[in-house]
Amino acid sequence: MNDLPVRTEEVRDGGRGRSRERSLMERIHAGESQAMDELLQRYWLPLVRYVSRFLQSRDAAEDVVQETMLRVWEGRAEWTPSHRLQSFLYRIARNLALNERDKGRVRKAWADSQSREVPEPEPTPLDLTERRELQERLDSLVSALPPKRREVFILSRYHGHTYREIAEIMDISPQTVANQMTAALDRLRTHLRPEIQLYLSRSRIRLVDPQRSSHRE
Repeated sequence: MNDLPVRTEEVRDGGRGRSRERSLMERIHAGESQAMDELLQRYWLPLVRYVSRFLQSRDAAEDVVQETMLRVWEGRAEWTPSHRLQSFLYRIARNLALNERDKGRVRKAWADSQSREVPEPEPTPLDLTERRELQERLDSLVSALPPKRREVFILSRYHGHTYREIAEIMDISPQTVANQMTAALDRLRTHLRPEIQLYLSRSRIRLVDPQRSSHRE
């Protein structure tokens, strides 16, 4: 699990990044197939990673993201272009993922994907051990969070969304997002062993204080 450099260029460019998002939506709205190709290149993998957290299956996640893109294209005449393209996509994908999870049709896909998974190569045995322990411990703690709190944490820390974007995706208030993040971080800090906290400080995974990330709002 890495800190994702989400929308670094947009942060740097300010309004120009939002303008590009709106322009891309306008082109899709007008039926430009090349714009849809750009959308797929930009958002396919982040959306698959996000949906995989709901479904625990890469194959099922890809099916959901494919359906998300299909709905965006087929329904392009019905929505109004804006600069909030990313929130728009994540919200569609989230609703589809929740529906798929509720149907319970992903158990076999998850078992199949586990048998095909190949662990990522690690530089040294020590790195492998440390990262595996960290992964298991952090995943266990995140999985144990209440559903809403877990989703807020994943959207913020694994996908780089601001509180306002998370609020739009989940249809809750920004204050609720902030409260859920504070509670999630408090629990993780309380339960992480000191040596794992030390490893976190050296790794690319960071449990950032929400007060320090408030400037992103």
